[in-house]
Amino acid sequence: MALHLLEDWYKGMNINPRNCILVTGVPEAFDEGAIEPILRVSTEYLSKCKMRGRMFVREEGAFAVLCELPSAVEPLQVPGTIAVEDGEWTVITTGSQPSPVPASDVAFLKKMSAFLGKEGKTLADMPGLLGLDPGVPQRESAPSPDEWVKALGQALEKVMPPHPESSPYRKLRLFSGGPTPIPGEEAFEPWLEHTTEMLQEWAVPDAEKRRRLVECLRGPALDVIRTLKLSNPGVKVKDCLEALDHAFGRTEGSDDVYCKFLNARQQKGEKVSAYIQRLEKLLQRAIMRGAVAVGQMDRTRLAQIVRGIQYQNPILLHLRLRERQDNPPSYSQLIKEVREEEERQAAGEVWEEEVTILIANETRRD
Repeated sequence: MALHLLEDWYKGMNINPRNCILVTGVPEAFDEGAIEPILRVSTEYLSKCKMRGRMFVREEGAFAVLCELPSAVEPLQVPGTIAVEDGEWTVITTGSQPSPVPASDVAFLKKMSAFLGKEGKTLADMPGLLGLDPGVPQRESAPSPDEWVKALGQALEKVMPPHPESSPYRKLRLFSGGPTPIPGEEAFEPWLEHTTEMLQEWAVPDAEKRRRLVECLRGPALDVIRTLKLSNPGVKVKDCLEALDHAFGRTEGSDDVYCKFLNARQQKGEKVSAYIQRLEKLLQRAIMRGAVAVGQMDRTRLAQIVRGIQYQNPILLHLRLRERQDNPPSYSQLIKEVREEEERQAAGEVWEEEVTILIANETRRD
C-alpha cells in the first residue's frame, strides 16, 4: 500500500518519481517542523532531502511524508528504517518491494555499490556498463531488487577479477625473525627475495597480498606488521616489506644499495636472462630503500641493462633495447622477450652444428 501511495502522490504533485522517497510511521503528535531535520541528520545521503508534504494514513494511524532529493535516488544508499526516540520510521522508494530482500543480496548490492563509487560510477551508469542500448526509454519506476541483483551480477563478472580464494596459490615461506629460528625457517635475505617475487606474480588486490604475507609471519616479524597496521590499517604490501627489511635486513644505506645496482654487469658466460634476474633483485632492494622511485622502475632497469650487457650482444641489437629506453617494457615482458630470443639463438646454433652438406660432381671431369 505504501508503494502505491508513493506512486499516486508524486504523480499528483508532478514530481520526478526517481527523486522521491516516502517515510511512513510518523506519529500523529510528532512536530511537523522536526521531521525534515531528523531525516537530514539520519544519514549523509539524505542530508539534502526536502519535505514536500505529509498525509495521514488511517490504516496505520500515522503520517506518511513525501520527500524529494536533488538527484535520482539510489536504493542502496537509502536506509530501510530510521530510528527515532519513540520508535522507527520506514523509508519507501520506487524500487521497494513488499517482500524483504535476502540478506545475501543486500550485502552483494552494497559491495557492488561501493566498488562503483571507487571507480567513479553510480548505479545510473549500469546500462552503459552492461552494453545496453542508451536510446531505450527509461522506466517510470526503478528496477526491483531482484533485477538489480541480476544486472549487477552481470556487471561484476565483467569488471571484477576472480575471487582470490577461487584459484590455488603456493603459501609463502615462514619467517619469524626471532633469535631461535622456527623449523623450516630460512635466512631473511633469501626469504625476502622469494616473497617479493611471489607477491609480484599474484594477480590479486593489494589487501589480499597483505593478508597472505601476514599468514607466513611469526614472532617479532609479525609484531612489526601489527604495529604498522595500528597506525595505518590499509598499509601497502610494499611498505610492509620495507619495514621488515629495516628490521631484519642488512644495514645498508640507499646510496650503497643503488651503487651495487649500478655496478652490476653481465658476467662472462652468463645468459642475459640470468643477468636481468640477478639485476632485478638489486633493483627491488633499491626501491625498498627509497633509492629508486616505483614510477621510474622500468626505465631505470632498462638503462642499467643497456649499460651492463656485454658490448655488441646480439640480444641487445635484435630486441633494440637501446632504442626502447623512452618507452621501456615491464619486467615480465622484457624477460619473456629475452628468453624467447635466447631460445631462437640456441636453436640456430644447433642447426649449424648438425647440418651436413653433400656435394655431388655431376660433370665428367675430375
